[in-house]
Formats: sequence, structure tokens, C-alpha cells
Amino acid sequence: MTSFQRKARTAEEARGRRMLDKAPTVVWKRFADGVELKARIFAPQGHTAEAFLPSVMFFYGGMWSLEFNEEFVSWAMHLASRGVVCILPEYRTHSRYDVTAEDIIMDGLDAWRWIHHNAAGLGIDQELITLAGSDAGALLALNAAMQPMVETRRWWKFGSKDVPPVMPASVAIFRGVVDVEAPEARFLNIKAEVADTNSINPCALFRRYLPPLFCAHGMADPLLDYDMREWFCEQWRSCGNEAEIILCPNSDHTLTHFEVNPAVFEQVLLAWETFMAEQGIWPESVIEDKALMW
Repeated sequence: MTSFQRKARTAEEARGRRMLDKAPTVVWKRFADGVELKARIFAPQGHTAEAFLPSVMFFYGGMWSLEFNEEFVSWAMHLASRGVVCILPEYRTHSRYDVTAEDIIMDGLDAWRWIHHNAAGLGIDQELITLAGSDAGALLALNAAMQPMVETRRWWKFGSKDVPPVMPASVAIFRGVVDVEAPEARFLNIKAEVADTNSINPCALFRRYLPPLFCAHGMADPLLDYDMREWFCEQWRSCGNEAEIILCPNSDHTLTHFEVNPAVFEQVLLAWETFMAEQGIWPESVIEDKALMW
């Protein structure tokens, strides 16, 4: 691990880091060389292990070159106030660790397995876990949610049966990377560091029985075009799955940053809350009955 730490760009970003430092922390993964990956927990006031609340695990963006650990702090604080437990895990990146893209993808899968396995101790419902992320963090969420069907042998007759793997209740992507072959993904170095890119490429993993997908994207994003995200959601639906996309005309790559464009933050968050309630994953009480900022 290097001593790299990105300097906070704004007072709001610095505040997010302070809130991260204050949040309850658990070590979710340890390595033989002493490296530990931590997860910050934002939960409703008075939360206990007996609560069994819905939850979201957020994977921050930065395209594995920068670590925007504080990116989803505002989201987590708001959702915790509405009764949703939020987990913000660290994962290894090219910027701080001597790892490959395959190692990073494995961290995403391991984080999903960890939260699912430890749901009871965290006070969350194992059946109501959502995976969410932005840019390359969204790729981690999608990869975990889109694992291929599992072949099971049926001992009472010849042949086998394909069954869905253990999946999250839903997945949410914000300006998410959805195609590792696209030019936008070149800095992730996946093609050079992953032997079988189709095994982790969301565009090669479409199938039936995927969880509901919520997608939000800024139409003014200069780095990731919204057409690809629209196409991705159409393909998700064409397999018989639920998907909704929210396109924000006045938003760019800062879609997830409350301090940059609070109106867009509100638009996306309220749309996500409504979608999740309609899917029966979050209670209807989670939906704000009035605007957040006015």
C-alpha cells in the first residue's frame, strides 16, 4: 500500500471525509501482508442487530485511479435517516495497491459475499440488500449482481438444472461503466489484466432472472455518453427483467455530488426511492413527501 491520499477539492468533500472518519467501522477483508479493507456503516439512529432493515452497499467511483471514498456520504446519511442501512466499503485500486483489474473485481465480489454472509450481525435483511456504485464502482456492483446461472445436478433423474446464483435484491448504477470493451473503460486496464473479459463484462452477462436495475446518468457527461446506458437498460428489460433509467439534462460527470448540483441529487434520489418502493425493496415511507432542499 502506498501513502497516496488525494487532496480534498472542496470544503464539502473535506466534510464528507470527516463524516467517514466518524462513522462506525468494521474490517471486512484482511490480507496476509497486513493490509485491511474497512467498511463504514451509516445506520438509522438506535439501530440494532435485531432490526433487519433494507440496506445498500455503495462502491465509490474514481475509475480505479482515484479514490472518492466520500462520494456517497451524503446519500448514505440521507438514506439512513429514512430507515436504510448504508455500507461504504473500501476496495483496492490501481492508485494505492499493486493489484490487477482482476483483483479489484474480486474485491467487489468478496464485498457482496461478506455483506450477505454477515447480514444478521449488521442488522440488515439478507433478502433486501442493494448493490450500488458509480463509474468503475458501478462495474463492481453489476459484476456481482450478474453472475451466471449455477448448474445443479438432479440426482433423481438424468441431466442438470440452471438456477440463479445468490443475487442482491436490486442494483443501482450512477454514470456506471457497463462495457469493459468501450473506450471509456480503457484506463481500467481490464483488457490487459483479465484473461477472459467476457466473464466480467456486463454487456456479455445479460440473462433472465436479474434483479431490478436503477440507472441514472447526466446527459451532459463528457466522459460517459448516456446512449450506452439507455441501450444497456433496454437489453436488461429485453431479458424479462425490471429496469428504469433517469436521464438528467443539466448534469455532467458530477451526477452523484450533492455539493455540485443539489437539484440533480434530489431528482435522482427521489426517483430511486420511488423505484425501490415500487419494487417492494424499500417501504413506501422511505419516499420523501416533499423536496429535500426547499
